Amino acid sequence: MTAARIAMFGLLLVGTACSKNTPASPTTTTTTTTTTTTNTTPTISEVFAGTVPVSGAAFYSFNIGANGTVNVTLNSVSGAGVPATVQLGMGIGTPAGTDCTTPTTVTAASGTAPQLTGTFGPGLFCVRVYDVGNLFGPAAFKTTIAHY
Repeated sequence: MTAARIAMFGLLLVGTACSKNTPASPTTTTTTTTTTTTNTTPTISEVFAGTVPVSGAAFYSFNIGANGTVNVTLNSVSGAGVPATVQLGMGIGTPAGTDCTTPTTVTAASGTAPQLTGTFGPGLFCVRVYDVGNLFGPAAFKTTIAHY
């Protein structure tokens, strides 16, 4: 039995010598929080007036300084043979060479309330006004672009 105890004691010493008990390394957790503030009431108002030819378009570029709401209002449409109730297409987008790429569009008649609204961040944007296929002569228009 002594030989058995010596063997057991030897195994215990070898097991203890082979075990490695290292303290846990500290864990560092980094949390990044991004907060975007969106301004809801535009403070800058720009007037875009021009003429849309039959089957054509006109656009106007403007700069937005901060995240916020953009409101576009088609204030008036006129011209020889152009009824005041005619509908034109309008869109907000980004300038692309000699035109304006507009993923957001509406068809609207002139009025006093914004017909096109969106939320945009800082950068260069444009408003495009175009014939939706119902003009028989060039149409003069006036829009108001309200933004930050």
